[in-house]
Amino acid sequence: MKSTVNNPGYVVIIDDDKDICQLLAFLLENAGYETKQGYDGTTAMQLLALREPDVLLLDSIIPEPNGMVVLSHAHTLYPQLPVVIITGNAGILSAVCAIKAGAWDYIPKPFDNSSVLKLVDRAMKTRWGKQDAGNNLIISTKERIASLMGNSHKIQCLANDLIRVAHTDFSVIIQGETGTGKELVAKNIHRSSPRKDGPFVPIDCGAIPDTLIENELFGHEKGSYTGADHGQPGKFEAAEGGTLFLDEIANMTLSAQSKLLRALQERIIYRIGGTKPIPVNVRVLAASNENLLDAVVKGKFREDLYYRLNEYVIRIPPLRERPEDILALANRFIEETIAELDKPKIDFSVSAKETMLRYQWPGNVRELRAVTRRSSLISEGEIKPEDLGLNLQKLAQANSLKSENSIPGIKSSGTDLIQNLYLDGSSLKEITQLNIDEIERIVILDTLKKTGNNKAEAARRLNIDYKTLYSKLKKINSTVEK
Repeated sequence: MKSTVNNPGYVVIIDDDKDICQLLAFLLENAGYETKQGYDGTTAMQLLALREPDVLLLDSIIPEPNGMVVLSHAHTLYPQLPVVIITGNAGILSAVCAIKAGAWDYIPKPFDNSSVLKLVDRAMKTRWGKQDAGNNLIISTKERIASLMGNSHKIQCLANDLIRVAHTDFSVIIQGETGTGKELVAKNIHRSSPRKDGPFVPIDCGAIPDTLIENELFGHEKGSYTGADHGQPGKFEAAEGGTLFLDEIANMTLSAQSKLLRALQERIIYRIGGTKPIPVNVRVLAASNENLLDAVVKGKFREDLYYRLNEYVIRIPPLRERPEDILALANRFIEETIAELDKPKIDFSVSAKETMLRYQWPGNVRELRAVTRRSSLISEGEIKPEDLGLNLQKLAQANSLKSENSIPGIKSSGTDLIQNLYLDGSSLKEITQLNIDEIERIVILDTLKKTGNNKAEAARRLNIDYKTLYSKLKKINSTVEK
């Protein structure tokens, strides 16, 4: 049978039986799918790192790392990826265990060819939310982002930004603290773009030594350095026709930044040791957990590269700025974990929920997921505050400090102000507005103090633009003078 979708997609096949791999590849390619094959866990990891598949066909028993490890790794990289387990009759039990751990379905050996194609076709429709009637409607980006990151107003605004820029070929800077989901946003930009059928190639600039970053980006020719026994393409060539995601780009050396700028401007690269120009057609998305403009001021990042990448900026708000997402995400993580552990339903106690809402989550969504998984493992029936493993002493100190210096301070001084205004016969609108102004003044001045009077950083932390901050400061200074 032919696939019922217009662009069937990309399927990775992992089985230590090469004949099975080749048969599955032959069936799927005849149906219009693109395939890659591997015969062990190491190759599986490499293929998954290079490009996200639409479906993974995975033998339950392969050379190390084994199928369960690959399954877990695949879902860490791509939480929505359908993984179909291939198993012999003797491995049905392991296939069932794999499904409990998150596999989408399984294929028993020996298999019927048409059944395999139907199963992969259904997996594709599940993957992209396509309707069975052949309408090929993809689930909206907003719904996808909401399911992965939350449904707060700030995440809805982020989804709007993503939709706005996805259909263009703009370079994008994705700004956000560690653990907020920068790569997740990058992947969704790619999936919603005209390049979605091309590869998505991530590279962590912070994990690669300075001496190797250029080789990673541009590749090398045979004999270009000691040990270069054969030519090797870099990530630019691997991302041809698709998207190159440069994570933690601020960690690049100035020399590598210069060569990256040239590649982006000329759309041509040269392998290390090579003289032949190689044209590249790649969209670049860059991410950083620090403000790149500040890095420019400090001389750590090239100003010309910054403006070349800065065609559009998406800022991911940290979890503490959107508390309404905390419990929604925690509940999603707990459901996934108890399904993986095959445990009965677990819920958070009221006090645990209160603790989670008060906590600042410095590790953001990544920390929340780890805390939820750990507490799901050790708890029975109900998760209590002590099960969360959070630094409750630090939390108490933060709350104490907040009560001394923050909102209650405003409330105390504000109470006297309200009483005086009331006695003066001021209207409710006047009373409310003056208290809002007082809260704004305290928060803005406190943020400026914490950022060393860096107005750009203060505006970023307050999630307002620089012009708005500047106008509010003028208003504050005018009030002080009066």
